[in-house]
Amino acid sequence: MEIRPLDFFLGLTLGAALGVGLTLLAIKVRGWLGKSETSRLKSENRTLKRRLAEKDRHIGRMLSETERLAEKLGREKI
Repeated sequence: MEIRPLDFFLGLTLGAALGVGLTLLAIKVRGWLGKSETSRLKSENRTLKRRLAEKDRHIGRMLSETERLAEKLGREKI
């Protein structure tokens, strides 16, 4: 049985493409399952962004309350 160069090239190309595809699929599945460091860091980043937004809202409320009290005290002294 003779292996022609074209058949060899097609087989090699198909095998390489299939290997790369399966590797990328395995990486995606591991990411979905939360086993990778990338997914852990993404989750931690989401948590930190949420906490930062909560703190920003709290600071905004405290700032508006302080301004309101300062206006009230300013009006009482006049």
